[in-house]
Amino acid sequence: MKKSLSILLFAVLASGCMKRENLYDEERAAEEEAKKNFPVQNIDPEQDWNMGTSRSLNVSVNEKTGETYTIKVYDGYPFAAGGACLLAKEVVKDGGMKTIKFDAPAILTRVYVMRRLTSTDYYVKAADLRDGQFEVIFGESLSGAAGARSVAKAMAFSPRYRECPAGAEEVEEQDLKNLNKAGNYVIRTEVTVDEGVKIGNDVHLYIAEGGALVMTGTGGLRIDGKNSSVSVLEGRLEIPRADLEMNGSNGNNENPQFYCGEEGIVSVEDVDLKACVWMNDGMFTALTDDGFEMGHGVQLQNNCRLEIKSKKGGKDDILRTAADKGAAYSVFNNQGYVVVDGDASWENIYVNLAGEGVFHIKGELDLEDNVTFSVIGANTLIKAGEMDWSEEVTVSEGSSSLRVACGDIGDENNLPDHVEIVNPFLIDEGECTVAHGNAEEDDKDKLAVATFGFEDIIGGTTDYDFNDVVLHVTNVIDNKIKVILVAAGATNAITVQYSLDNGAGYTDLLFNGEQEVHAAFGVPVTQMKNTDRPVIDTDAGFPSCMIPVSDNDFSFAANGRIRIHVTNEEGKSHLVESHTAAGGVPYALCVPVAWSYPVEHQRIDAKFPQFEEWGQGIGSEDWYKTEL
Repeated sequence: MKKSLSILLFAVLASGCMKRENLYDEERAAEEEAKKNFPVQNIDPEQDWNMGTSRSLNVSVNEKTGETYTIKVYDGYPFAAGGACLLAKEVVKDGGMKTIKFDAPAILTRVYVMRRLTSTDYYVKAADLRDGQFEVIFGESLSGAAGARSVAKAMAFSPRYRECPAGAEEVEEQDLKNLNKAGNYVIRTEVTVDEGVKIGNDVHLYIAEGGALVMTGTGGLRIDGKNSSVSVLEGRLEIPRADLEMNGSNGNNENPQFYCGEEGIVSVEDVDLKACVWMNDGMFTALTDDGFEMGHGVQLQNNCRLEIKSKKGGKDDILRTAADKGAAYSVFNNQGYVVVDGDASWENIYVNLAGEGVFHIKGELDLEDNVTFSVIGANTLIKAGEMDWSEEVTVSEGSSSLRVACGDIGDENNLPDHVEIVNPFLIDEGECTVAHGNAEEDDKDKLAVATFGFEDIIGGTTDYDFNDVVLHVTNVIDNKIKVILVAAGATNAITVQYSLDNGAGYTDLLFNGEQEVHAAFGVPVTQMKNTDRPVIDTDAGFPSCMIPVSDNDFSFAANGRIRIHVTNEEGKSHLVESHTAAGGVPYALCVPVAWSYPVEHQRIDAKFPQFEEWGQGIGSEDWYKTEL
């Protein structure tokens, strides 16, 4: 009898275990047990488990070209080490404006907006979130005022004259004595002049492969005509005894431009810039008597190597900006290597440091009034012998830390926030300190994704690792989204479904022609896939499918409209939705980045210690950025 009782008791216990394993088959709700097992106790009744949001960007383009521009929105500086993710892409006709809507992490308060015509004609601005939206102006505002720098700071720009047009007229020495007739001109051989050269209105001079312009006299190269330019593409420009001078009108969209290409070599004496665009992709050396001076409204960008040396061998201010009180400040973008043998003095300037860019100022860097730094890139550095800070020096909100290495920092009480003092270290003396190039082609952009992580057992699960099905879903780009199957951690048959009709109708997704997720990976239902490691990069051929949408009508931040259909070995099934009613227990999470999800049987709070406080409404929405 005891034996029979023991067998009966075992049968009852076994039945109870089986029921616990298959709790999702029960008709009754298991909410109380789910809350008991869930990592977060005392769930905030307003918690809807959503970390994403829908944002809008108001962009206007008024470049006076009549062209149609591609507008790209990134979550970071697109040319920084590691790149950035593309959030949205639209086209805007010159003279027009558009509101671009896109999904983004709720914590994202700065975007980088590129207006792009070709791979050599692009311009990037940063825009900060204000009143729930972003705004950026390229060129003049449509009302005629200059683009609001309080809204967007120039982060990268491209001169318009980086390629010699077909049909450019080849010039010789005598032609350069009075180059005032509008048109395109090219130098393809070595041309030597002993007088100054002045570039007139609408004159564009190119130094192409095999070409050189050598100016032996004391007259310099002056570029101050409206809509004028000099581009040293693959040749060289030598002005050993005189100035390179550029002088435009502040706020004028037709200011002169200078460009040194990747194969270009420029050596000059002094440099005097006012209201112009100056860009270096190659080697530019100034061996100066009076320095390298920027007046008002200069847009200057160094992408490779800029050397400024003093003939006097002293510590004069050989790199400086003019005060010009009340005038437009200058912008100095650096993502290459700038070396200054003497001192530098900055006032009324916005300094952008990006990628692995280095300022190496061997003397003193004197920072006066109205100097603002914006920093993108952990390897960016200013190295100086001595620095003198004004109270008016700031590091813009949202920047990385400004890394400074110097012998004497001066009054530490004057240091702005977000300045990191590091020990001096050796600086790469190579040709450039950073690989640089043109704007990426469209198909090279890394798309922003949201990660959908599902649990397959409702109510009875105790692991809460959210890896039974893992999907990457891209933002809407070119009226389509891409759904990538990243992991299959369950041992039940599962299909993925989506809806583009506000949840009224759902369709099964096919991955590699298969509906069931394990079959898409080519493994049996009982075999897990990619639960031993989180997959972040899905560019390596994971099962995927494209979903056509219209008018950006898919938003993971708003409702997701993705769910899984789970069927067990007994043929019983249920659905798991990707969003949860406020205050409830979630069986799916939508994290608005490529998420490092937990491995099998690793509870989410064990990997992400800030998850619990966030679920209780007392923590930050960026809990997923801090993992053990």
